[in-house]
Amino acid sequence: MFGGLARGRSQSLFVRAREDPARFGDVYLAYRDQVLRFFARRTLDPEVAFDLMAETFAEMFSGLSGFVGETEGQGRAWMWSIAKHELIDWRRTGEVERRNLERLALPVPSLGPEEYERIEELADLDRLKPALLKALAELPETQRLVLHERFINGRDYDAIAQQLGTTAVSLRMRVSRGLRQLSQELAAELEDDETPQELVR
Repeated sequence: MFGGLARGRSQSLFVRAREDPARFGDVYLAYRDQVLRFFARRTLDPEVAFDLMAETFAEMFSGLSGFVGETEGQGRAWMWSIAKHELIDWRRTGEVERRNLERLALPVPSLGPEEYERIEELADLDRLKPALLKALAELPETQRLVLHERFINGRDYDAIAQQLGTTAVSLRMRVSRGLRQLSQELAAELEDDETPQELVR
């Protein structure tokens, strides 16, 4: 009896979710930030990163019955494989496909200022400052100014918005467009580190 309980406690989160989909929330809570960081560091766009993360977990939930692994490592490999394909599709089309979110009728909540800035922190743009400075020269002047003030000078959105006579919300939209363009130009630099071990094969 007690041996069975011990096995249950050590069972993979992914296996538990496969056996009882109501427990998929445990997988989400355990890996949400890792997957969000993966996308944030590669897209540079908080909204795109959040949408890709949401669709990745929606696809995992939809495909639980097809997961054949038994260990946590196999579950992570399955998760990262799905995340990688979501990223490839986004880079190919420039849009986040929401097939599974729509099938499950799951809305993607809009990001509040705090969540938006937390995802920017996960993207760790400081490590890209030299490449950013070079790439910024290729952007339109309005985008270049905002991105320079935000990520090179480190000013907050409210201060920049006040300077430019606009709102922080519209400013974030402008930043998103600029970062999305930069992520295409900096694709090689964005793949250099922080690669999940399950993808190094």
